[in-house]
Amino acid sequence: METLRYINYIITIVFSVCYAYQFLFIPLVWFFRKRKIYTESKPHKFAVLICARNEAEVIGDLIRSVRSQTYDQRLINIFVLADNCTDNTAEVAKAEGAVVYTRENKELIGKGYALTELMRHLKNDYPDGFDGYFVFDADNILAPNYIEEMNRTFTAGHDVITSYRNSKNFGTNWISAGYALWFLRESRYLNHARFLLGSSCAVSGTGFMFSRKVADEIGDWPYHMLTEDIQFSVEQIVGGRKIAFCPGAELFDEQPVTFAQSWRQRLRWSKGYIQVFQGYGTRLIRGIFRGSFSCFDMTMTIMPAFVLSIISAICNIALGVKGAAVGDDLMVAAGSVFQLVSNLYLTLFVFGAVTTLTEWRRIHTAAWKKILFAFTFPLFMFTYVPISIAALFCKIDWKPIKHSLSVAKLESEASGNLTASERRHRRRVVTAVSLCIAAAIGAVLGINAYVMAKGDDGIILSAQAAELDNMDCVVVLGCETKSNGYIGDMLADRLECAVGLYKSGAAPKLLMSGEKREEEGYNVAAIMESYALGAGVPREDILTDFEGESTYDSIVRAKEVYGASRVVIVTQEYQLPRALYIAGELGLEAYGVASDYHIYEWQSVRECGEILLRVKDFGVTMIQPEKADEKSQRPASGVTVE
Repeated sequence: METLRYINYIITIVFSVCYAYQFLFIPLVWFFRKRKIYTESKPHKFAVLICARNEAEVIGDLIRSVRSQTYDQRLINIFVLADNCTDNTAEVAKAEGAVVYTRENKELIGKGYALTELMRHLKNDYPDGFDGYFVFDADNILAPNYIEEMNRTFTAGHDVITSYRNSKNFGTNWISAGYALWFLRESRYLNHARFLLGSSCAVSGTGFMFSRKVADEIGDWPYHMLTEDIQFSVEQIVGGRKIAFCPGAELFDEQPVTFAQSWRQRLRWSKGYIQVFQGYGTRLIRGIFRGSFSCFDMTMTIMPAFVLSIISAICNIALGVKGAAVGDDLMVAAGSVFQLVSNLYLTLFVFGAVTTLTEWRRIHTAAWKKILFAFTFPLFMFTYVPISIAALFCKIDWKPIKHSLSVAKLESEASGNLTASERRHRRRVVTAVSLCIAAAIGAVLGINAYVMAKGDDGIILSAQAAELDNMDCVVVLGCETKSNGYIGDMLADRLECAVGLYKSGAAPKLLMSGEKREEEGYNVAAIMESYALGAGVPREDILTDFEGESTYDSIVRAKEVYGASRVVIVTQEYQLPRALYIAGELGLEAYGVASDYHIYEWQSVRECGEILLRVKDFGVTMIQPEKADEKSQRPASGVTVE
């Protein structure tokens, strides 16, 4: 199990090394987000390319949003390729004024092949070409100034530009929100930061444009991998071109809402990442050694997380099964996995939470959903692990995702069909609940800080404890162990520290305080007593308290049952502030010595739980009982210190 712990530790370190730079992107965007916004532009003639398969319900909205642009409509031409459609997509597009082509090919399936045919039609039918080509998916909706903003960036001399990708259905469920947060983060904290640094951005499926120069270079769209957008991006980057970002051009995209749809789509993406790395990995690595940050950044985007996720899953499963077969303590493995997962969860939560807060006004859903889905975002990302593993073994075909969220449905869902008074009431309820949650969190954090501050003052070193005068006893706080008498690292460290203090003269007595459950054969205090006897402590100097069921019980019994007034408390450092706070509130003169000699499993869980225990014992000590309860009046063994 130690091997597994080290593997997970190494994986965490590698993750950190690979992606730490993305944390640095965050303040960069905050402080320099207004740079490189272009105000001057000149008119250009654009072609809007839309490949659609059975998109009759939504394609009309996209075309109308193009026709509603603030940009000169005489310079916009809309082309639709109805690809293997069995509905009336072509008819709807024609009715909205688009030039429509159809394609029937059951062998070469996918957006890449559809774009290839559409570009061929344009080359034949429009030989003069266009200054630039926009690529959209049929379910997209454009902000009214989208093309105007993109044209400003285009005028500045950029040949490939991607835009700000928002979502039509953020608030539907945790799946659509997971997608939406990822694309919002990608837009604001990856592509925007890259652009500010002068590095290359990456095209993300839809909402991008390329110039006539690029069109002439690539010909009839030769990108047919499962992730043709990433293939196109990598091709441009390894060729030395930098993809630009236009933060003012906002596009709304519909996300999958069922896990089955999401699984199919992300399985294709994962397989596509493998294809791209197989095809371009060598050129990307060469670019890295030539000093290209763009090549490094794109390599990190398509590969390390994928590989590390697979390695982590395989190692944890394999070593966990092996450990179970040979009788190892699986809690070690569980603790290691928990620590790895919790670290990744916190990292992803930070990314999601920061994105939610900074893009708050651009996320179109209820406030409580924005908050909730920041917490579910890491869970959505975790589902990539089984998807990545499946991508290694599955044969993947391009399968379309059904889109049905029209503008009418979007407006209806946004309003929830509520009256104005009902919406006001809902806002008040959301505000009240949010304030209560904030107040509760503030109270917990405030009490925790207060208890920590009060308790920290009494923590001293072992050498300092040895110099104390007239101490009554060393109180050793017990912790859970096994019924067979096995002492784990945590309890062993406490006992070793306490015996050392006793032998150094810090106090004349050892008070062993632990729980006893006879029906389970569970007796922590007896195990502690046996350890002290084995270490050479005379029996008459050992006080054994079998009723120390909690930290509060142990300390109140030290005072009320054993008559102690000046004590040295021994436990791990994370628990000492609470123990010393309780002792101080009970009127004891107390000092604490930390016994952290090992790295303990599940420590992050204990430290989180300790926050709540500090709040609990803060409330308990406010009662300040004059005497311990009736059960506490009976010493279990030993004598009082008076």
